[in-house]
Amino acid sequence: MFIFDTKLWSKKIADPFWYFDVPDVIRELKSLHDQDRSEYENEKEKIYDFFEEQLSLSNIALGSQGEDFDRERKPIDTIIIHHTSNLPGLSKDRLSAIELVRLYAPQFAGSGPTYDANKEIKGAPIYSGHWRDGVQVFWPYHWVIRSDGTCERLLNDDEIGWQAGNWDINCRSIAICIDDDHENTVPDAKILKVIAGLIKKNYPQVPKDRIFGHCEINKKTTCPSKLFLSTQDKRGWKDDLVGLL
Repeated sequence: MFIFDTKLWSKKIADPFWYFDVPDVIRELKSLHDQDRSEYENEKEKIYDFFEEQLSLSNIALGSQGEDFDRERKPIDTIIIHHTSNLPGLSKDRLSAIELVRLYAPQFAGSGPTYDANKEIKGAPIYSGHWRDGVQVFWPYHWVIRSDGTCERLLNDDEIGWQAGNWDINCRSIAICIDDDHENTVPDAKILKVIAGLIKKNYPQVPKDRIFGHCEINKKTTCPSKLFLSTQDKRGWKDDLVGLL
């Protein structure tokens, strides 16, 4: 049975190359998912609790400089819609910890799909190039839409979010994420109106046919919802969102 050893990892994270062991942890965690869903959730939360706390304490060895990914930013012509797949209330600190583990660590270890030029970063200390108040952050999204309709800015428009699973799309897109789990549900109509208003106000240049769900770019995911796309039997909520623009 897989158990995440926090004492062991408290020592590991002092080494700039701690992340090379993360892909193995992710594989073991996925294996646990098929064996015991309850234990899987417990261990997953333990891992994210650990990295959130250690990030807040500046205990994780990270790069202070590195590849300038944002130099590849292109004119914005695409919007990607996501959901957090968590209950509402996901904090920015928690999101940063999750994506450090889920995206950045595998990528720098050479096993992730986010950035194509792995040879440029594999083996380097992890570095996002995104800083807030002197703290390095690992957010993949530009906006989070909270359950009360608040639009919370994360990345700036000139920063690339590692979010779509396709580097060209990352370079040219804005990622908007709903703070909720909509795997099998449709967002409230007010949330769709908020997203549409955000797009019309900030990104009027983006054509309707360049608004995608994450699942349309990365076929391995159902994000932002199994109900996002229309089928022969049912209208998807993508059509409702685009209809508001």
